[in-house]
Amino acid sequence: MSALLVRPLAFALGCGPPGALDALYAATGLTPDLLADPDARIAPAQLRRAWDLAIELSGNPLLALELSAATPPGAFGVVEYVVRSAATIGEALELGVRYLHILDEVIHAALVDDEDDPELVCLELLVDGPIPREACFAVVVAHARILAGEFRPARVELAHRPDPDPAAYARFFGAPVTFDAPRTRLVMTRGSLAAPLVTADPTLLPVLVRHADELLARRAALAGHAPVSAQVRDALCALLRTGRADAEHVAAHLGVTPRSLQRRLKDEGTTFVAVRDELRRELALGYLDDQLSIAEVSFLLGFSEASAFFRAFKRWTGMTPAEAQRRATAA
Repeated sequence: MSALLVRPLAFALGCGPPGALDALYAATGLTPDLLADPDARIAPAQLRRAWDLAIELSGNPLLALELSAATPPGAFGVVEYVVRSAATIGEALELGVRYLHILDEVIHAALVDDEDDPELVCLELLVDGPIPREACFAVVVAHARILAGEFRPARVELAHRPDPDPAAYARFFGAPVTFDAPRTRLVMTRGSLAAPLVTADPTLLPVLVRHADELLARRAALAGHAPVSAQVRDALCALLRTGRADAEHVAAHLGVTPRSLQRRLKDEGTTFVAVRDELRRELALGYLDDQLSIAEVSFLLGFSEASAFFRAFKRWTGMTPAEAQRRATAA
């Protein structure tokens, strides 16, 4: 993940309690120089830890909402400049989704039509990452309001339990907010997506798009030279909830035969099942920490039934999913 994603947190803590920013750096291993480097990458666990600490050190449980409007311009580098140069909110979102992996190789998002209403379009998080879900949507809404004036989504759907002040979410988004939803989506009208951006720059946009395409190609090339186990993890992130998270589908996703995939993983001292189990364990702990139900976690991890997830989680961690949630709540 790009170190640029930590910049808003550093900005908030730099304006917050004395010593808070230094405490964040000390606890995460991040540094000012790292955050200043547009090419620097960090581990997802570092970003998750940074978010948890930022909320704790700031004493603001609504930081994920409020930070979006206070983030200084340019914090997200070339991806932000591409988005700002687009003609409309809709085009800006399409470009943001297209170039998301320049910043974040964990989260997978898509713009999809609503199944029930042809006048609605949804920005859906298909695979979550270490950034709070509401923060992802808050950034979109806050920037839309800055760049296009008034912007109001039709509704917001969040796949986690209500936070201490659910009403604050409705006030911020100016729309109904559903918690414990089956999917994580920002639902918008087609009319709102047609709103023009005051920063639109048709001359600069092609230049920025070419640069963004080069960066995306460079990330893809690096991924191609990454360990096979890392490539398998990336593929599984996209395939888990589809029910196709087996060696055959992952091999097809990577353009190799299942036998070749297994052989290359063996050369790295691991197996497909081991890589999948480790990814599922990491994701499960994060989902349970977010207080998702066992059935929801089971679905997101691609298990055919909740009982299969229950048995696997007990094997991975030595405790039940319910015990893990209680420990997370008590921590």
